[in-house]
Order: sequence, then structure tokens, then C-alpha cells
Amino acid sequence: MDQAADDVVSEAALAAALETSGGVGFWMWDIRADMARADSVSALLFNISPARSRDGVSLSEILEAIHPDDQAHIAQVILDCVQSGSSYTAEYRVCSPAGRLRWVFTRGHFYLDEHGRPTTGRGVIVEISDSKSAGPAFAQRDGSLIDALNRAADLCLSLHNAVSQVEDAPILALTETLLLEIGRHLAQQQRIAHGPAMH
Repeated sequence: MDQAADDVVSEAALAAALETSGGVGFWMWDIRADMARADSVSALLFNISPARSRDGVSLSEILEAIHPDDQAHIAQVILDCVQSGSSYTAEYRVCSPAGRLRWVFTRGHFYLDEHGRPTTGRGVIVEISDSKSAGPAFAQRDGSLIDALNRAADLCLSLHNAVSQVEDAPILALTETLLLEIGRHLAQQQRIAHGPAMH
């Protein structure tokens, strides 16, 4: 991708990123610096160019892309999980570059330091518009993670966090591939669980 294309936020750029990734993206957030970074899919879904996303943007800028009816609830669940160092799952609408509403499924986990202070967050985001065109948005803090996929997602996010600190590109790529697959399965699971509301 050339420099000019990397700065573009458009439906065409988003469609290309979704096609390339299978509709799954990653994000991470340095909570102390309030600097969130994401891949092209996640950035473009939230109306942020891939170039700006690599430099880092604030959480408030990301939340601006969430549909106004969903924004307050989603933001509150995320902030509650930040303070407790826990995980969440959510489905909600984002307004795409041309004003089109898209549904996304997200799962994230937040980490605390030894003093209980929030440090980082990492997660996956899956574009699910084709399977969900109606129904309510939701966000929930995960309690006891008895579901195998949810446990796997948290473990993989922790692994991805650790490997990113080691800066080993091949291993990091493997953890991202695994996160992609877990993200797809989690999104599919949510579609099944909320089937009646998705048509």
C-alpha cells in the first residue's frame, strides 16, 4: 500500500481491507498514554486511516464512530473492564466512512500492573453486517469464562501481548493468525446465540 492510499479513509479502502482480512482485525491500547493502534480493518471501521492508527489515536476518537444509540453503553462496559482488568464481548453499530451503518463483534481483554493499575488492552474485531442487520446492540463484562472459546481468546490475547514485547515477528504473526480464527469462531458463536435478532 502506497503512502497516499495509507492515509485514505473510504468505503473502497474499507472494502479492500475487509476482503483481504476476511473481516477480522486487531487492536491494542496503551491505556496510560491513551494511544490506541489497530490494523487497517479495525482502523477503517472506526473512520481512522491506517497511517494515523499506527501513530496512535485516543479512545475518545475511536468511540466517536460508534452509533450514538450504542455509544454510552459500550463505552461504560469497556471502561468498567479497564478498571477491573477483565474481558468483554460486544456487538454494536459503527458509522462507516460514507455514513453506512455496519455491525461489529468485538472481544477485548485489559491488563493491570502489579499495583492494580490499568496498563494495556488488546482485542479482536469482526465485521458481521452480513449476518446482523437488526436487533439490539449489547456489551457485557465476562464473568467466569467457562466457554472454551472465550478462555482461548483470553489466553491468546495474553500470548500476543507477551510476544509483542519480545518483538519476534514470526511468532507474533502466528499468534495473530490464531486470534483471527478465534475471532471468526466467536463471531459465529454470537450469531448462533442471537440468531432470532439477526434477521
